[in-house]
Amino acid sequence: MDNPTYKILFVEDDQDLRDSIVRYIEDEGIAVTAIGTAREFFSSIENDSYDVAIIDIGLPDMSGYQVAQFARLKTDLGIIMLTARGRVEERVQGYSSGADLYLVKPVDMQELLAAINSLARRHVLRSQQALASPDIWQLCHSTWCLLSPSGEKIELTGKEYELVKWVANARGKIIQRKQLLATLNYVDDEYGMRALNALLHKLRKKILKQTSLEFPLHTQHAVGYSFSGSIIIK
Repeated sequence: MDNPTYKILFVEDDQDLRDSIVRYIEDEGIAVTAIGTAREFFSSIENDSYDVAIIDIGLPDMSGYQVAQFARLKTDLGIIMLTARGRVEERVQGYSSGADLYLVKPVDMQELLAAINSLARRHVLRSQQALASPDIWQLCHSTWCLLSPSGEKIELTGKEYELVKWVANARGKIIQRKQLLATLNYVDDEYGMRALNALLHKLRKKILKQTSLEFPLHTQHAVGYSFSGSIIIK
């Protein structure tokens, strides 16, 4: 019972396998939400927060690769892919989809537990370090609000929320313009760029007006955008 605060989201359509793995993990004091479809996965991460997701590839309603890609773009979860598909090209696709670890069934339960603990500790440590920073911005998942480092609350529109969530999940990496346009459902053309620029201008202006702080999202010429501050999703 060393890690009772860790929360795991496990999506696996084989109920017998799912139940046996859940029993093992829960015996170690780790909370598990077990589901069988991608649809349930999306609903779960919209309504709660987790430290690690374990994702099977062969789900009945969507490929686990797509689920992992969505989770990587929309959350800061540690991601373990757990599947019977062990070919090199399948492993490569798993890592390209956003997996931190790729484990092949039948999995050794001690190895799975070690993987969960490693990723969960990393996730919790990142959150603790971010909260300890005096310059941290916080995106509130449940209320669609942005909290400034000095505590001001900025209410966001749907587009603004998606933009800031992408920034948070980029973790300091350059955000490609094409990816951001696609995420916000803007067409990759002159009109789409105008809409994106207008959204960025309004967001920066709103934040500056309410907090007297510059939102540190910078344009990288001909590439995209980069965020020079620290931001977490809570």
